[in-house]
Amino acid sequence: MNQSYDNDLIVRGGGKACIVASRKAGPNVSILDIRGVVNSSCEEALCKAFDEAMEGSGNILLNLSGLAHMDVEGAGALLMNAARAAGKNIGVAACGLTNVFRNVFHLTGLDELMAIYDDEKEAICCGRFLGKSGSSVRPLPMDQDSPLRGWSKPVDRLSLIGMPAGVMNINVNGRRISGPAHGFGRLWDKRYRLRLNDANLNPRQLVSLWRSEFPDFWPHGNYVFPSGNASLDPGTAALLNLTLPGGLILATGLMVIYADDTSFSFMTAEGHILSGWITFSCFREGEATFIQVHPLFRASDPLMELSLRLGAAAQEDRFWHETLGNITRRLGTCGEVVQQDMLVDPNIQWKRFTNIRYSAAIRSSLYMPVYMLRRCLVRKNT
Repeated sequence: MNQSYDNDLIVRGGGKACIVASRKAGPNVSILDIRGVVNSSCEEALCKAFDEAMEGSGNILLNLSGLAHMDVEGAGALLMNAARAAGKNIGVAACGLTNVFRNVFHLTGLDELMAIYDDEKEAICCGRFLGKSGSSVRPLPMDQDSPLRGWSKPVDRLSLIGMPAGVMNINVNGRRISGPAHGFGRLWDKRYRLRLNDANLNPRQLVSLWRSEFPDFWPHGNYVFPSGNASLDPGTAALLNLTLPGGLILATGLMVIYADDTSFSFMTAEGHILSGWITFSCFREGEATFIQVHPLFRASDPLMELSLRLGAAAQEDRFWHETLGNITRRLGTCGEVVQQDMLVDPNIQWKRFTNIRYSAAIRSSLYMPVYMLRRCLVRKNT
C-alpha cells in the first residue's frame, strides 16, 4: 500500500477547479457560466456565485455548455444551491447540456429542481423559469449507449437476481431510485471524515479495497447483497438487510450510480429510510490522507423525518463512525472521525407526503412474522 502515486490526481476534487462566472441578462435574470469539471473543489465557488445571484435576481440560469465532467459531489453542490434558491422562491434553470449530462440530471433528479432548456435564448425568452415548479420544458432524451464516464445509465426500475436463501428480499424489485430531490424531510449534508495516521496509504488502492470488501465493513448484523454477487460498478443494485432495535430487520435497497478511482456513490431505493445518495471517497489534503463518508439526503417520508428527529439520526451517525473504524482496523492503522452536519434546507417537501406508501420500515415490520415463519420452516427441512 506504500507505492508512489500522483498527488495532483487524488487530492480532494482531483485538483481541478471549475470556473464560475456571473453576468446579468436583464433586471431579473442572472446567468452563471460554469465550465470545466464540477466536483468537490467547486463547492465554494458555486456557493459564492449563487449567493451573489440571489441577492439581485429572481431567476438564475446555469449555462453548462462548457461542462467537461461532473461527479456526484459536483451534482450535490448544484442540488444544494438549487434547493437554497428554491427556499427563497428563486427559479433555477439550466441550458447547454449535452445528452450525456441530461442523463445525469435525470438520474440524480436535478431535472426535477430546475427546468432544462437547449440554450440561453430559449430559456430567457420564456419569461419565467419552470424550475419554480420543478418541471422540465420537454422530456429528456435517454442516451442508453453512452453514459457519462463513471456514471450509471439511467434506470427505470431496480431488479435483483441471485439473492442468497434466507434473506428478507422485499422492497427493492420494481422500485425506483430516490435521490435528495425526491425526499420528504429537511435536506441534510453530512460528512464523516477520518484522517489516517499513516499518510503514505494510497487513496486509489484504499477505494479499490473499500469497494471489493464493502459489506465486511458494516457494523455487525447489517448486510449488503449485490445483485448477482456483482462488483460495485455503476448500475449494480443491492439488497440491504439492516438490524433494528428489538431484532427487527429492515429490508431496503440501493444502486451504485457513480464510481471512479477514488470514490463511489450509492443512491437509495424508494422506501429507504433516506432519500439521497452516499459517496465514499479517499483523498489527500496537504500531507494528510482522509477517508470520508458523505451522505446528502432528506428523510424519505413523514415517519422517517419524525424518527430522525427522535433519535434515529444519532443511530445513523454511530453506524458510519463504526464503519470507518472497521476500515482502519482492516488497514492496520487508526484515526479519529470528525463529523460535520449542515442543514441545507430546513423546509419540508409536503408534496412528497405520499412517499409513506413505499416505506420499507412499515412494510418490513408487517412482513416480519412471515419472514420468521419461513426461516423456521427452512430450518426444519434441513
